Amino acid sequence: MANDVSFYLGKFISHLNNLDKTRRKMEALLIRDVIVRRDIEQVYEGLFMSSITSLENWIENLFIGLMVGRIKHYSSLVVPRVSFNSDRIAREVTFGERNYLDWLPYQKYTLKRAKAFFRNGLPFTNLDKKDLKQLDNLCIVRNAIAHKSLYSLSLFEKEIIGSIPLTQQERKPAGYLRSVFRITPTQTRYENLITEMVSIVKKLCS
Repeated sequence: MANDVSFYLGKFISHLNNLDKTRRKMEALLIRDVIVRRDIEQVYEGLFMSSITSLENWIENLFIGLMVGRIKHYSSLVVPRVSFNSDRIAREVTFGERNYLDWLPYQKYTLKRAKAFFRNGLPFTNLDKKDLKQLDNLCIVRNAIAHKSLYSLSLFEKEIIGSIPLTQQERKPAGYLRSVFRITPTQTRYENLITEMVSIVKKLCS
């Protein structure tokens, strides 16, 4: 029996909320001097990487789930070009001889794949330019954390930091994630990126 797409949306949001509980606990420990700044910065990087991995896994699950009929989408316009009887067969066809697939950068992988397997690429083409730019930014932050290469860090500086007035520490990926995005209500840039991520996932469900 197919589960409504909202079921998987709820699971994704719940997972991100659990990650944020960890973030808030660690911030409390920092205030009490139980941990130091280096610790909290590593936490922010780890939580962000976990959230990005969860996003890729969610996209893959939606993609395969729609093709096998395990996931029911709200829109009748979402029609797979081919249908499969099991996740295993759908994965074999989609993955080919590869053990895993990248879903980000979104335009490079997910969109091209969606246009081949779904009519009009829906629901994966249901994102606007702002959403696609935000997904690109998420990848830039991820790469700056994962690789820390001269190229990834220079791209992070150019595309993410830009002219934002930040301290030297906040111009690094971990410091950027922990920096204040909004004062009222208080929100870090990590929290803002997660909010954007949830907004994008909701669009893929609508």
